[in-house]
Amino acid sequence: MKILKLSGLLLLVCLVVFLGMEYFTGEQSDEASEQALSHYQDRISALESELAAIKTEKYEVIASYREQVEALECALTEARGSYTYTTEGDRATLTSYIGTEKNVSLPTEIDGFRVISIGKETFRNTAVEAVILPSGIESIGWFAFYGCVGLRSIAIPSSVKTIEYGAFDGCTSLVIYCEKGSFAEQYAKSYGIRTVSE
Repeated sequence: MKILKLSGLLLLVCLVVFLGMEYFTGEQSDEASEQALSHYQDRISALESELAAIKTEKYEVIASYREQVEALECALTEARGSYTYTTEGDRATLTSYIGTEKNVSLPTEIDGFRVISIGKETFRNTAVEAVILPSGIESIGWFAFYGCVGLRSIAIPSSVKTIEYGAFDGCTSLVIYCEKGSFAEQYAKSYGIRTVSE
């Protein structure tokens, strides 16, 4: 008996749902469908416009970012002064000069590393004519300026305590500017290089 009542109830529910669908899919369904379609088309258009705006903004940001990166890279290259170098801790050793300037003032630091040494053959056979070493440089490596026939002057600070063999071989017109009593002055005298000291 209970099963029959339950079956009847289910049948009634299905009938109501069916009749309701028939009602809504009748005259009103076309109008409702058109409204729904119009609503979704408007929404899609709005989303497409929003997406296009986001893409445009993104491309503008990327273009601006690339311009900034290029500008920074150029500035960084200038700051490095066209040197290659190695590092140890917070200290840097210059390993080669790849620039074209004839009057060179070495940097006190590169990329946050303190420049403390001119490495072996760093300026070998380059066209430099005048070089200024900043205070903080501690050593000049083997044959560092070997063959720089155009090198006329180099200013060496008192912080330099080591100048390796052959550092200025072939620099026939060289004058070393240094402090009186400094290691550079003693080195120059021992190799017969003219000095101007204060």
